Amino acid sequence: MNNKSITRIIFIVSLIFIILISTMGISFAATSKELRRQQSAIDSQIKEKNSEIAGVKSQMTKTLSQINELNSEISNYENEITSLQEQITNLNSQITQKESNIKEQQKKYDEQNDLLEKRLVALYESGTTSYLDMLLSSEGLADFISKYYLIEQLAEADQELLQKIDNTKKQIENEKASLENAKLEIENSKSAVSTKKNSLQSSVSQKNSLVSNLSEEEKKLQDELEEFEKDKKEIQSQLAALAAKSSGKAVAPSVAGYISPLAGKTKSNITTGYYGYAGHTGVDFACAAGTTVRSVKSGKVVISKALVRSNGSYKSYGEYVVIDHNDGTMTLYAHMLAGSRAVSVGQQVSQGQAIGKVGSTGNSTGNHLHFEVRIGGRPTNPTPYLP
Repeated sequence: MNNKSITRIIFIVSLIFIILISTMGISFAATSKELRRQQSAIDSQIKEKNSEIAGVKSQMTKTLSQINELNSEISNYENEITSLQEQITNLNSQITQKESNIKEQQKKYDEQNDLLEKRLVALYESGTTSYLDMLLSSEGLADFISKYYLIEQLAEADQELLQKIDNTKKQIENEKASLENAKLEIENSKSAVSTKKNSLQSSVSQKNSLVSNLSEEEKKLQDELEEFEKDKKEIQSQLAALAAKSSGKAVAPSVAGYISPLAGKTKSNITTGYYGYAGHTGVDFACAAGTTVRSVKSGKVVISKALVRSNGSYKSYGEYVVIDHNDGTMTLYAHMLAGSRAVSVGQQVSQGQAIGKVGSTGNSTGNHLHFEVRIGGRPTNPTPYLP
């Protein structure tokens, strides 16, 4: 091999080496850039997760946390008492209906019994004449057949009357037993209400004791929490009234057919869960401001508003929307970006339709979507409903 050939081979090998190094460098640069981007995204998510609130969580002192937990207890007791009182009202209504049914059945029984007595008197006054005597006194075959059918009808009527009397009597007995059970249930419910009220009073006393020792800064924050609880109760009452007008029974999570309120996110992306802390009535998804919020299912918008104070500042849920899905469930989307709500009350929306954008309005310290599922106006765990 001559020097020219050797030089040529060295040149080619060197060129290949330079190309390989360059390619590796570009690839490494791209990979390194991607890793830095991913790390930045992760850091951003961690920061958002740590700062999110759905209620000034990060700003709470130990005492405020205790008060917030007591607020949650108080709210639960009040809901339970309301539920028991509704149960008592329904039972009283049932008792009134049952008493009316018993009165009606008793009247029917008295009429049937009176008819039976008249029938027995008629038989007694007819003397010893029996059905056989009637048949033997027949004048010819036609008269015999006529009397036979008459006797058969009388016997059937007597039997039917006796059966009716027996059935009516049993119905009265059943209604009376059911009435007694309803009355017993009312007494149990009243006893439960009394117990819950005692527990409620105990929680209120504990809370008042803690509140009296708060600093001025803590009192200001406590006022915001109280304000939020008050707003939630008003919303719950409003949604319960709307739910009462609907005849639909709430569907099970497995057949609800919800999609995620945020494209590309699932329940695995939830950053704060249902009751992740006291008073948290939904789940949170930490994400960038301006991310599109979409309806998880078709339905009708029943609330679309901004909760603001008299000075114009946001409070509680801030910018929020509630959608009735006409299946016994409603969904609530809160803390959305100022002015981003894209739907209005009474509007029909389709599944996946944009209803607003992620923000941090109201009682929130970081960009995130607060999402709730409500049944009968009251919050339930949204997680099983989400994909």
